[in-house]
Amino acid sequence: MRPALACLTLMALTLPARAELAYVTNQGDDSVSVVDTATGAVVQTIGVGAKPAGVAVAADGRHVYVTNPEGHSVSVLERTNGRLTLAAEVPAGAGPLGVVVSPQDGRVFVADWYGDTVAVLDVAGQTNAAPIKVGQSPSGLAIDPEGTRLYVANRESDTLSVIDLRTLDTLATVPVGHAPFGVTVQGGRVFVANVQSSDVSVVDAATLKETRRLAVGEFPYAVAVTADGSRILVTNQHSGTLSVFDGAFTALPEIAVGDYPEGIAMSADGTRAYVAVWMDNRLAEIDVAAGKVVRKIKVGESPRAFGTFLAPP
Repeated sequence: MRPALACLTLMALTLPARAELAYVTNQGDDSVSVVDTATGAVVQTIGVGAKPAGVAVAADGRHVYVTNPEGHSVSVLERTNGRLTLAAEVPAGAGPLGVVVSPQDGRVFVADWYGDTVAVLDVAGQTNAAPIKVGQSPSGLAIDPEGTRLYVANRESDTLSVIDLRTLDTLATVPVGHAPFGVTVQGGRVFVANVQSSDVSVVDAATLKETRRLAVGEFPYAVAVTADGSRILVTNQHSGTLSVFDGAFTALPEIAVGDYPEGIAMSADGTRAYVAVWMDNRLAEIDVAAGKVVRKIKVGESPRAFGTFLAPP
């Protein structure tokens, strides 16, 4: 029995972590591609509203929320028996873009680019509270792991709004770089991709002050960080690359990924990153340790995947 037990133990140690599903918004054909990251196969394609861009998956993977800027709506997708269905299409302001789900209570927050507000929705996509007033052209949204604060990038105000999620009051408005867009929270730091100044602002979540700027490629769009903070990856739209930094903010070699990389998400174990490459109609899989593309997966037309698009199957 002992040799068999030892063999089973070794197998358990060497098995790969359970792969996630990637929910990729395809702006060019009004759809979402569901990709099994273990096999690289598109296991489902589902139609949504007009010109989808933003995406957020609930922590349990049961609901996926997609913003449709030209449809002025949010598509609420529900996962049942391994398949997505369109549960609802709800109005969401003049230009819904960024979207995020609270890990604590499942509330859904949607940035309205033209309304300069953030809508608050319940799990079913219905209005939960009055809109939160923020800066001009809110885009990317992020929530801290504790579910206590919402961070909003205001592209035309060059600021980051910090919202208390218990009261929905604004705690601070932090100056950042020029035209902030994507936002990511990790390890007490907030990373903000500044499109027109081609850098990333690093904001201390305790002091709510910008502590440094990281120079990156042209038109940075979004940021992904490993859970341990050892790697920071930034998509550069006009450069066609990822800028890479280690945990001490030392720049590492860039990774060429294709034409117009946009949304990026990190796997739960930190070994892979997934990038929506808009002009290539591909989802690029990155080996984070090796710093290279290991696979390109065909998805729909003009993928954006702006937000948190990986979740357990």
